[in-house]
Amino acid sequence: MATIFQDRVADVCESILAYLVASQDVAPGEYHGAFWSEKGYHGPLLDYHAGGSHHHRAGGSAALALWLVGMARGDEGMKRQGELCFDWLAARQAPRGGYPEIQNNEVQADWEGTGLEELSSIAMGFVAHGLGGAVLAGLPPKKSYLDCLKRAGHWQLSIEWPPGSGVFPHHERSPYNTLNAAGHACETLSLCYAALRNIYDQPHNLFLQGALRAVRNILSCQWENGCFPYRDYGHTTINYTSLVMWCVLNALETLGDTSAGVFPQEEIDASFDRACDFLRGCIDVDGRLLWENGNENSTAKYNMWTYVLTANVLLRCGGRENQEAGERLLEGAFSMRTKSGLLPMRDRGEEITECAFMQADMLLFLLPFSGMLETEC
Repeated sequence: MATIFQDRVADVCESILAYLVASQDVAPGEYHGAFWSEKGYHGPLLDYHAGGSHHHRAGGSAALALWLVGMARGDEGMKRQGELCFDWLAARQAPRGGYPEIQNNEVQADWEGTGLEELSSIAMGFVAHGLGGAVLAGLPPKKSYLDCLKRAGHWQLSIEWPPGSGVFPHHERSPYNTLNAAGHACETLSLCYAALRNIYDQPHNLFLQGALRAVRNILSCQWENGCFPYRDYGHTTINYTSLVMWCVLNALETLGDTSAGVFPQEEIDASFDRACDFLRGCIDVDGRLLWENGNENSTAKYNMWTYVLTANVLLRCGGRENQEAGERLLEGAFSMRTKSGLLPMRDRGEEITECAFMQADMLLFLLPFSGMLETEC
């Protein structure tokens, strides 16, 4: 990637990093170490202005970004900020191993309307991505992190239904085969397996086999046009096609040689080639996503998060066409950068920036192409 382009990516990353550092809650009490999101969680399904919260998934992503950049820069203060949030996350884990989705005003989600606690594969996925990734990248191997990752893996397996199917629902009591949830389950289980084996010398092969089942479920649901639908029965989507790919790519990178002979690599490669064809067809010449014409039927429509996520998977999949499409997509996203230095949450309408989970995730999507993770001499 050209240096001038890398520098532009790094400049956006620095702005997001500064926002996250400033948004960490350091007051004594329940949220010490967490990240405060000024805007509500789940726009546009819920109102961005309905009140912010300390979201678990924001903490997973933000803490990992701080840890990785702190490691590269030898910045002990930044590393400490990340570790504080991981301590908070480990303490917030539900006894049976998962995490609830926190919506607005610290209220837990209740998607099924049961009034019961409802733990989420999505919240768990981003927490595991952060904690597991940081442990593998040198985060002190505390017992609290060991316990958290072990419980996370067992909880994720506990909601597979039917058992052995590779179907991991979005949240407890959900009746749907939701593919992004299966993607998060694949990565969560892969990270739990790798961290427990490599750092704590506790291999749990049942986690690796669960990740494999999730991959097989995902591949079986891909449409002929390359899209991974939101659920196995429908919803064409740019956003969740990219998210499924991101999770599986992360799992493969985490497992490294361990995935060889376990995961169906040739089948994954062919599937992802088709998915990249679909994604490239959803980008116009100016680097804008073509949301209409049935390309996006989920509530993620118009989100800037999708631009940066899709660019990440195209660039990682490689090849000239994917490289050009990914860079063009980032150019389109950067053209909408706000005066604050942050990317807006959506590519149209009211300017909204202070949504911590989206900013933290976009930072993680951009960091591999920023040069900021290269160790300073």
